[in-house]
Amino acid sequence: MSDTTRNLPEDIISHLSGIEDEPNFVPDKPDSREEERKREEDAAMIAMEEYLASRLQQIGEVAPERKETVGLKTGNGWDAKQVIEQVFKIEPISIRRAVETAIAANRSLTQRISNSLRGNQKEVELVGTPTVEYVPIWRVKGFHECYYIRSRSYKVNVRNDVVAVEVEGRSRDLMLERRHSRLIPSAIVDRLLRLSSYLSSESKYFVLTDALELAVKESEAELVVSGTGRQLTPDDEAELTSWKLKRIFDEGDLKVRGANIQLREPSLTKEALLDKFRERVIQMPENFKQILSNKLQITELRRIYVPLIRVPLQRGLVPREVIVNGTTGSPAEERLLTLFE
Repeated sequence: MSDTTRNLPEDIISHLSGIEDEPNFVPDKPDSREEERKREEDAAMIAMEEYLASRLQQIGEVAPERKETVGLKTGNGWDAKQVIEQVFKIEPISIRRAVETAIAANRSLTQRISNSLRGNQKEVELVGTPTVEYVPIWRVKGFHECYYIRSRSYKVNVRNDVVAVEVEGRSRDLMLERRHSRLIPSAIVDRLLRLSSYLSSESKYFVLTDALELAVKESEAELVVSGTGRQLTPDDEAELTSWKLKRIFDEGDLKVRGANIQLREPSLTKEALLDKFRERVIQMPENFKQILSNKLQITELRRIYVPLIRVPLQRGLVPREVIVNGTTGSPAEERLLTLFE
């Protein structure tokens, strides 16, 4: 999780203290006569199970749409204008090295052997000024934090000698732990349990159904995409940004000696980028009674310009352009070039 520590708001705690309890449920007391007591125990068991089932249905939890974010919104991630963007570039390799790479890549193996034997090294020639094209990628990191209230039922085990329990002024019916045996059919086990008394040695418990929990759901994410919106893998990012990273402030910082400069602006807007990131990082709770707050914080937003060096060559009368990866110094792979189409 981010090193930013969030304190629990006081209004959330006061909200919990203001929630009223449900009306008391007081079960009937058992009769002193044995047979009537057993009948009443059976009736009380059935009534309690029906009551618990109905209460669980009345809790009112909702299953929200995952894309819908409700509740108080805090943090800078909801408004693109509040997110500060930093711009960097990758220092390209030397133009001389890029030209040598392009010429070598433009020769076939047979031609290289033939040229070596004949001493002919002018088969492929540079016919113009190389161009360093800076193409952008986006890198964004952040976290989402959601405080919410949910209802929960608790099963509370008690000692064997307990015959009644009162919690916060409300009587709670005890139930026997139903331990089904693999050897005895469950129907027979259920009947034996109904005939047993609460003074048996079986484990006993009662259920609290009105518990409200204040919970938090947290998630972190990072997203790296090209300027056209295509997602980059960690390997793609490492290949493009593994060389010297330098922060820039204007286009003058992009000049390269011995080359023309071409700057490609991203077609993906800052707003669209943050929309993509929200879809990834926001994870709303599955079930809740009330959303109290949503914090979306962007901790890093970088636009990084990576260099592609276009080298114009010619073999005889046939011109050709070879693209060199300005980060690694090797011919640019088709797989990488498609990321920027």
